[in-house]
Amino acid sequence: MFVVHADGDLLTWDEYLGLPYETRNTDLIDGKMIVNSPNAQHERIVGNLLFALTLWQRGLPQRLGGPTTQQPVKVSDRHGYQPDMSWFPVEQCEPAGQRASFSGLPAIVVEVLSPSTRRIDLVRKRGDYEALGIPEFWIIDPDTEIMLIARRSSPNGGYVALVLESADPITSPLLPGFQLAVSDLFVA
Repeated sequence: MFVVHADGDLLTWDEYLGLPYETRNTDLIDGKMIVNSPNAQHERIVGNLLFALTLWQRGLPQRLGGPTTQQPVKVSDRHGYQPDMSWFPVEQCEPAGQRASFSGLPAIVVEVLSPSTRRIDLVRKRGDYEALGIPEFWIIDPDTEIMLIARRSSPNGGYVALVLESADPITSPLLPGFQLAVSDLFVA
């Protein structure tokens, strides 16, 4: 992980979004772009989850939404994140009569922990996503092969944590019928 910003100036959210697409494996924290290049294990976990969600969605009679790996989440004018993956409800990614796009806040945000960003993911991002009103925050730990789901206890309530181990199924009330064993995230 390293910090990038031009001439000591702090970036605004709009400046951050205006950067080249190749900078999308970054976060904007307090006006500074934090770069954290994912490793192969990280990418495999994200790919496995994306594949499982895509297969599940294809089997539904109607679309419920969609996953994306490239939609940043704004926290403030100098602060936001590029989650490893997000899930948007259908009304936010396929509005009736409009071209497919992603807008607003996602319903689910997914982060895969890495040693350099572990504290930011577990503390700062969790607090920011909760404050923004994002219903679920999924945290995947490749070192222990467990998953933490922080889910709102009610629409206006705070997060309640659920720890899932290897054989436990990943489910969500936001994804009716979706089920994937945590161990399937780590398959090579």
